[in-house]
Amino acid sequence: MSQRKTRENVCHVLVEGDKAGQVLIFERTKDGVKEAGQVAVPSDGAVPAKVGARDWQLLLKPRLDVAWMSGEDVCLRLIELPTSDPAEVASMVDIQLEKISPLPPSQVVAGFEVLGALPSGGVSVLVVIAPRAAVEARLDALRARGFVVDRLDVAMARELASQATEDGLWIITDPGGTPGLLISAWRTGGQWRQVDVLRIPAGDSAGEVLVSSLTRVAWAAELDGWLGGGVPRVRLVTGDAIGRQLEGPLSEWSGQTVDRRSLREARVTAADTAREALAGRGLTLVPVETATRNRQAFVDRLWVRGLGTIGVTYLVLVLGYLAWLNYQKGILEEEKVNLKGLANHYTNALRLKDQVLILEEQVNLRFAALDCWKVAVEKLPPSMTLTAMNFVRGKTLRLDGTVDPSAREDVTKYNSELTAVEVRGQRLFGTVKPAQQTVRGTVATWSFEAELNRLDSKEGK
Repeated sequence: MSQRKTRENVCHVLVEGDKAGQVLIFERTKDGVKEAGQVAVPSDGAVPAKVGARDWQLLLKPRLDVAWMSGEDVCLRLIELPTSDPAEVASMVDIQLEKISPLPPSQVVAGFEVLGALPSGGVSVLVVIAPRAAVEARLDALRARGFVVDRLDVAMARELASQATEDGLWIITDPGGTPGLLISAWRTGGQWRQVDVLRIPAGDSAGEVLVSSLTRVAWAAELDGWLGGGVPRVRLVTGDAIGRQLEGPLSEWSGQTVDRRSLREARVTAADTAREALAGRGLTLVPVETATRNRQAFVDRLWVRGLGTIGVTYLVLVLGYLAWLNYQKGILEEEKVNLKGLANHYTNALRLKDQVLILEEQVNLRFAALDCWKVAVEKLPPSMTLTAMNFVRGKTLRLDGTVDPSAREDVTKYNSELTAVEVRGQRLFGTVKPAQQTVRGTVATWSFEAELNRLDSKEGK
């Protein structure tokens, strides 16, 4: 029952009708509380998730969810307390509860509403008491519809606190439309005297039953001494049909005209409920332990959903990573196949290159042999005879022959001329070794070697 300042700036109030209902959305502004929208509740009773869901968005935008408790399940008690401090009022109401409750305190849930100040400096407090079983049944029903409430107000008590600002006998029927249910509240001398919940039958006897109940209260008030000036003016706050039915008997009973007033629209009462809730005032029948359990369940649900989201995200990342690895493995295997094919092509290319080099070598040797043969024959003096011409390792030309001993100088000249021979613009021989001559009787033999002036075929490539 304690009052606390709230940090929420949004309040959802569930207003129920005969067949369907609506959730009215209110926001706190610097000028007070204003209506920010409404969401219809379908006929099946389920509250739409966009206004009833309690998820992580509540961390960013806290709100209060409020519903009304039926006036049939509550009883009202008026007490006077010697203090106006909200914290002390709450503790004093707890102390008084055992005296004023029709049931043991452990079996009831109570809330309170401060109605006004006393001349002595205290306050008049309206205590609303409901059986715990009825409150829990109401909370369970709302939870089943997808609307977990933070506060449970009573529309009939809210109507009394909002409308009854003058002295008089206030008769207020149930804004929820419960037939025959009403509040009678006595206020004289600027002070609240008594508040009761009355039930009257439907039909023509309603006025008679109501007057009878009020008469008993008036007799008791005269004995207590607070109704010495006679019955105060009756102020009837009700719908048109029941108002016309009760107005005559009340006027006759009080001896004066009845002040007829209409019940306010549900959205106006809901606005008052939201204003009081966001200010941390007003009554609520939600037990403290239930509110604590709801908050803990909300936190636990966020943790579970958060961990579940992290787990699913981790699983998706792992599966994605495995899929990426499998894709890369496929690319690697494909590259290995391609590399193997390239290796075969490379080996074949090297083999072809070697074959080409061999062929080029053979061709070069043939042309070199022809050039050497041609040069050796063309430059050979008549006095000399060529008996042998050999290639050694394809690079060295060896010439052997005979010469008349008297013409041995021709051998030296022949050797020198081969050194300077050019073919296709370059010297044919890089090195020509001096000739070796041997005289045997009437014949002299000669021989020498010449290194061909050409690059190795592989080096040339």
